[in-house]
Amino acid sequence: METFKPLIIMDERERGEIRRNFSNIPCNLQIETLKTADYLISSTMGIERKRGDDLVASICDNRFFSQIQKMKYYYPESLIILENPGKMFDRTGIAPASIYGAIIYALYKENIPLITTLDEFETAQTIWSFAKYQQKNNPFVYEPLDIPSLEIGLKMQLNFIEGLIGVSEIKAKVLLDEFQTPWNVIQAIQQSETKILSSGKVKLTSGRFIDLKGFGAKFVRQNQNLLNLPFHKSIALEKKNWNL
Repeated sequence: METFKPLIIMDERERGEIRRNFSNIPCNLQIETLKTADYLISSTMGIERKRGDDLVASICDNRFFSQIQKMKYYYPESLIILENPGKMFDRTGIAPASIYGAIIYALYKENIPLITTLDEFETAQTIWSFAKYQQKNNPFVYEPLDIPSLEIGLKMQLNFIEGLIGVSEIKAKVLLDEFQTPWNVIQAIQQSETKILSSGKVKLTSGRFIDLKGFGAKFVRQNQNLLNLPFHKSIALEKKNWNL
Protein backbone atom coordinates (compact mmCIF):
# COMPACT_ATOMS: atom_id res chain seq x y z
CA MET A 1 0.00 0.00 0.00
CA GLU A 2 1.41 3.36 -1.06
CA THR A 3 2.14 5.79 1.79
CA PHE A 4 0.11 9.00 1.64
CA LYS A 5 2.45 11.88 0.82
CA PRO A 6 1.08 15.25 1.86
CA LEU A 7 2.05 18.44 0.05
CA ILE A 8 4.28 20.71 2.12
CA ILE A 9 5.13 24.17 0.81
CA MET A 10 8.44 25.38 2.24
CA ASP A 11 9.70 28.94 2.01
CA GLU A 12 12.92 29.09 -0.02
CA ARG A 13 14.71 30.78 2.91
CA GLU A 14 14.34 27.59 4.96
CA ARG A 15 17.62 25.87 4.17
CA GLY A 16 20.36 23.74 5.66
CA GLU A 17 19.58 21.01 8.17
CA ILE A 18 15.82 21.55 8.21
CA ARG A 19 15.60 20.99 4.44
CA ARG A 20 17.80 17.90 4.65
CA ASN A 21 15.44 16.42 7.24
CA PHE A 22 12.50 16.73 4.85
CA SER A 23 14.40 14.72 2.23
CA ASN A 24 13.92 11.64 4.43
CA ILE A 25 10.18 12.18 4.96
CA PRO A 26 7.48 10.74 2.62
CA CYS A 27 6.04 14.06 1.46
CA ASN A 28 5.79 16.17 -1.66
CA LEU A 29 8.03 19.08 -0.74
CA GLN A 30 7.63 22.18 -2.88
CA ILE A 31 9.95 25.18 -2.48
CA GLU A 32 8.34 28.58 -2.99
CA THR A 33 9.00 32.20 -2.04
CA LEU A 34 6.27 32.74 0.53
CA LYS A 35 4.96 36.17 1.43
CA THR A 36 3.98 35.01 4.91
CA ALA A 37 4.69 31.88 7.02
CA ASP A 38 7.58 29.47 6.59
CA TYR A 39 5.40 26.49 5.68
CA LEU A 40 1.95 25.99 4.20
CA ILE A 41 0.14 22.70 4.62
CA SER A 42 -3.42 23.69 3.72
CA SER A 43 -5.31 26.66 2.36
CA THR A 44 -5.99 27.77 5.95
CA MET A 45 -2.88 26.67 7.85
CA GLY A 46 0.46 28.43 7.82
CA ILE A 47 3.36 27.57 10.11
CA GLU A 48 5.99 29.98 11.39
CA ARG A 49 9.18 28.21 12.51
CA LYS A 50 11.34 30.02 15.05
CA ARG A 51 14.48 28.77 16.75
CA GLY A 52 14.80 30.17 20.23
CA ASP A 53 17.46 32.69 19.20
CA ASP A 54 15.54 33.62 16.02
CA LEU A 55 12.46 34.34 18.12
CA VAL A 56 14.36 36.77 20.34
CA ALA A 57 15.97 38.51 17.35
CA SER A 58 12.56 38.98 15.72
CA ILE A 59 11.13 40.37 18.99
CA CYS A 60 13.99 42.86 19.27
CA ASP A 61 13.43 44.28 15.79
CA ASN A 62 9.61 44.00 15.98
CA ARG A 63 9.36 41.55 13.07
CA PHE A 64 7.71 38.91 15.23
CA PHE A 65 4.46 40.80 15.78
CA SER A 66 3.94 41.80 12.15
CA GLN A 67 4.87 38.29 10.98
CA ILE A 68 2.31 36.50 13.11
CA GLN A 69 -0.40 39.10 12.48
CA LYS A 70 -0.02 38.75 8.73
CA MET A 71 0.12 34.95 8.90
CA LYS A 72 -3.01 34.75 11.05
CA TYR A 73 -4.87 37.13 8.73
CA TYR A 74 -4.27 34.98 5.65
CA TYR A 75 -4.16 31.58 7.36
CA PRO A 76 -6.67 31.48 10.27
CA GLU A 77 -5.42 28.08 11.51
CA SER A 78 -1.86 29.31 11.93
CA LEU A 79 0.71 27.61 14.14
CA ILE A 80 4.08 28.61 15.62
CA ILE A 81 6.79 25.98 16.07
CA LEU A 82 9.39 27.06 18.62
CA GLU A 83 12.49 25.00 17.97
CA ASN A 84 15.13 24.60 20.68
CA PRO A 85 13.45 27.03 23.11
CA GLY A 86 16.48 27.02 25.42
CA LYS A 87 18.26 29.25 22.90
CA MET A 88 15.82 32.05 23.78
CA PHE A 89 18.06 32.91 26.69
CA ASP A 90 21.42 32.84 24.89
CA ARG A 91 21.14 36.50 23.88
CA THR A 92 21.91 39.18 26.45
CA GLY A 93 20.13 42.51 26.55
CA ILE A 94 16.53 41.33 26.65
CA ALA A 95 14.67 40.33 29.80
CA PRO A 96 12.94 36.92 29.94
CA ALA A 97 9.72 38.79 30.78
CA SER A 98 9.83 40.47 27.36
CA ILE A 99 10.26 37.11 25.63
CA TYR A 100 7.41 35.51 27.54
CA GLY A 101 5.30 38.61 26.90
CA ALA A 102 5.67 38.15 23.13
CA ILE A 103 4.76 34.47 23.41
CA ILE A 104 1.70 35.31 25.50
CA TYR A 105 0.72 37.91 22.89
CA ALA A 106 0.80 35.23 20.18
CA LEU A 107 -1.11 32.70 22.28
CA TYR A 108 -3.80 34.87 23.82
CA LYS A 109 -4.05 37.99 21.67
CA GLU A 110 -3.67 36.39 18.26
CA ASN A 111 -4.91 32.92 19.34
CA ILE A 112 -2.04 31.16 17.58
CA PRO A 113 -1.06 27.79 19.11
CA LEU A 114 2.63 27.22 19.84
CA ILE A 115 4.41 23.86 19.85
CA THR A 116 7.99 23.33 20.99
CA THR A 117 10.47 20.95 19.36
CA LEU A 118 14.03 20.01 20.27
CA ASP A 119 15.66 20.22 16.84
CA GLU A 120 15.18 20.27 13.05
CA PHE A 121 14.28 16.56 12.98
CA GLU A 122 11.39 17.01 15.41
CA THR A 123 10.26 20.14 13.58
CA ALA A 124 10.11 18.34 10.23
CA GLN A 125 8.25 15.40 11.77
CA THR A 126 5.75 17.74 13.44
CA ILE A 127 5.02 19.64 10.23
CA TRP A 128 4.63 16.36 8.35
CA SER A 129 2.19 15.04 10.97
CA PHE A 130 0.05 18.17 10.76
CA ALA A 131 0.12 18.05 6.96
CA LYS A 132 -1.08 14.43 6.90
CA TYR A 133 -3.91 15.25 9.28
CA GLN A 134 -4.95 18.38 7.34
CA GLN A 135 -4.83 16.77 3.90
CA LYS A 136 -6.10 13.25 4.51
CA ASN A 137 -9.63 14.16 3.48
CA ASN A 138 -8.95 17.62 2.03
CA PRO A 139 -6.41 17.68 -0.79
CA PHE A 140 -4.24 20.80 -0.72
CA VAL A 141 -3.69 22.78 -3.89
CA TYR A 142 -1.19 25.58 -3.43
CA GLU A 143 -2.11 29.02 -4.74
CA PRO A 144 0.33 31.92 -4.23
CA LEU A 145 -1.01 34.82 -2.19
CA ASP A 146 -1.71 38.06 -3.96
CA ILE A 147 -0.72 40.53 -1.24
CA PRO A 148 -0.56 44.25 -2.01
CA SER A 149 2.96 45.61 -1.68
CA LEU A 150 1.92 48.13 0.98
CA GLU A 151 -0.05 46.87 3.96
CA ILE A 152 -0.32 49.36 6.74
CA GLY A 153 -3.11 48.91 9.23
CA LEU A 154 -4.18 49.80 12.74
CA LYS A 155 -2.32 46.89 14.34
CA MET A 156 0.98 47.93 12.83
CA GLN A 157 0.46 51.51 13.98
CA LEU A 158 -0.48 50.34 17.48
CA ASN A 159 2.60 48.10 17.67
CA PHE A 160 4.79 51.01 16.60
CA ILE A 161 3.37 53.36 19.25
CA GLU A 162 3.54 50.63 21.92
CA GLY A 163 7.31 50.72 21.39
CA LEU A 164 7.38 54.04 23.23
CA ILE A 165 8.16 54.04 26.94
CA GLY A 166 5.12 53.66 29.19
CA VAL A 167 2.65 52.96 26.37
CA SER A 168 0.21 50.07 26.66
CA GLU A 169 -2.21 49.09 23.90
CA ILE A 170 -4.90 51.22 25.53
CA LYS A 171 -2.60 54.24 25.71
CA ALA A 172 -1.49 53.67 22.11
CA LYS A 173 -5.12 53.92 21.03
CA VAL A 174 -5.52 57.14 23.03
CA LEU A 175 -2.46 58.65 21.34
CA LEU A 176 -3.55 57.67 17.84
CA ASP A 177 -7.06 58.92 18.49
CA GLU A 178 -5.67 62.25 19.71
CA PHE A 179 -2.92 62.76 17.11
CA GLN A 180 -4.27 60.67 14.20
CA THR A 181 -0.93 59.34 12.91
CA PRO A 182 2.22 57.83 14.50
CA TRP A 183 4.29 60.64 12.97
CA ASN A 184 2.10 63.24 14.69
CA VAL A 185 2.63 61.44 18.01
CA ILE A 186 6.40 61.59 17.55
CA GLN A 187 6.27 65.26 16.56
CA ALA A 188 4.10 66.11 19.59
CA ILE A 189 6.66 64.47 21.89
CA GLN A 190 9.56 66.26 20.21
CA GLN A 191 7.85 69.66 20.30
CA SER A 192 6.85 69.48 23.98
CA GLU A 193 8.95 71.38 26.52
CA THR A 194 9.62 70.54 30.16
CA LYS A 195 11.56 72.00 33.05
CA ILE A 196 12.89 70.66 36.34
CA LEU A 197 11.43 72.40 39.40
CA SER A 198 13.41 73.20 42.55
CA SER A 199 11.72 70.21 44.16
CA GLY A 200 13.30 67.96 41.54
CA LYS A 201 10.00 67.20 39.84
CA VAL A 202 9.57 67.60 36.08
CA LYS A 203 6.83 69.87 34.75
CA LEU A 204 5.41 70.28 31.26
CA THR A 205 5.64 73.90 30.15
CA SER A 206 4.33 73.69 26.58
CA GLY A 207 3.02 71.26 24.00
CA ARG A 208 -0.07 69.22 23.30
CA PHE A 209 0.47 66.81 26.19
CA ILE A 210 -0.34 69.45 28.82
CA ASP A 211 -4.06 68.75 28.62
CA LEU A 212 -3.88 65.09 27.65
CA LYS A 213 -4.76 62.97 30.66
CA GLY A 214 -2.42 60.08 31.46
CA PHE A 215 0.64 61.50 29.71
CA GLY A 216 2.74 63.75 31.90
CA ALA A 217 6.16 65.35 31.92
CA LYS A 218 7.90 62.08 32.82
CA PHE A 219 6.38 60.37 29.76
CA VAL A 220 7.54 63.20 27.51
CA ARG A 221 11.09 63.38 28.92
CA GLN A 222 11.64 59.61 28.79
CA ASN A 223 10.46 59.35 25.22
CA GLN A 224 12.42 62.39 24.09
CA ASN A 225 15.50 60.58 25.40
CA LEU A 226 14.39 57.39 23.64
CA LEU A 227 13.99 59.23 20.33
CA ASN A 228 17.07 61.43 20.50
CA LEU A 229 19.83 59.54 22.31
CA PRO A 230 22.33 58.14 19.77
CA PHE A 231 22.43 54.34 19.73
CA HIS A 232 26.13 54.01 20.66
CA LYS A 233 25.52 56.20 23.73
CA SER A 234 22.52 54.07 24.68
CA ILE A 235 24.69 50.96 24.59
CA ALA A 236 27.37 52.63 26.69
CA LEU A 237 24.84 53.70 29.32
CA GLU A 238 23.06 50.37 29.52
CA LYS A 239 25.76 47.79 28.94
CA LYS A 240 26.68 47.24 32.59
CA ASN A 241 23.15 46.56 33.72
CA TRP A 242 20.94 46.05 30.67
CA ASN A 243 17.62 44.66 31.82
CA LEU A 244 15.40 45.69 28.92
